[in-house]
Amino acid sequence: MIMTWLGRALILKVGEFLATFFLWISTVLSMIKQLLKLKFRARETLLQMYLLGVQSVLIMVVAMGFVGLMLIIELAFHMNLVLKHDSLVPAFSALLMVRELGPVITCLLLTSRIGAGIAAEIGSMKISEQLDALKMLSIDPIDYLVVPRWIGSVFAAVTLTVISLAIAIWGGAFLAAQKLGTSPGEYFNTVFFFVKFPDLAHCIVKSAVFGSLIPIVAAYQGFNCGSDSAAVGEAATQAVVRTSLYIIIADFLLTYLFYAI
Repeated sequence: MIMTWLGRALILKVGEFLATFFLWISTVLSMIKQLLKLKFRARETLLQMYLLGVQSVLIMVVAMGFVGLMLIIELAFHMNLVLKHDSLVPAFSALLMVRELGPVITCLLLTSRIGAGIAAEIGSMKISEQLDALKMLSIDPIDYLVVPRWIGSVFAAVTLTVISLAIAIWGGAFLAAQKLGTSPGEYFNTVFFFVKFPDLAHCIVKSAVFGSLIPIVAAYQGFNCGSDSAAVGEAATQAVVRTSLYIIIADFLLTYLFYAI
């Protein structure tokens, strides 16, 4: 009985993953079709960039500023405890922010802010039969709804990650000057000596991948939600949970790939 239940659950999850992957493929193809036919929905895309990106700046700045401060405190404590000196705190904090914490935390925060909203919006359109109305008007819901949000999410993830890194590193420089006695010049010299361009490139790739996952998973949950208001809420919850899980798995796979290369 347990094995049957586990097997059924595994098949359902694999099927859901494949359906989400096919939705991503359909979104990319729809975007390419828009570009080739010169029917790119520029106005809607710019609106989504503003809603998903610009309106998320404040929470990212505040959250990542405190993450940068926390890293300095933690690394300074443990390096003094183990190595008896803290000269490498700026280097390790910056590397950890650029390679891991910056893109991951930024995109997890972005997921909690926009993922549920996208799933709820599309789910509400489904139960109110607006999706059926779009199809009757020969408008592809993926082309109309998903593509602008996908582009806006990727834009938001990349730009917000870069902004978050800048805030976290500057916050770390301030606290390092107060706690470690490291001047800003020494701090940034150490950071730039250890953090190289490939590290930043890996960060951008990760944030772009994570940003592309958010609207795809959220849209899938919205398209496949039930027919009542409770189902819309469940779709919004599942969008955040599943996207967060996919981001963590994707982070492991990308990190393994980058170090293997």
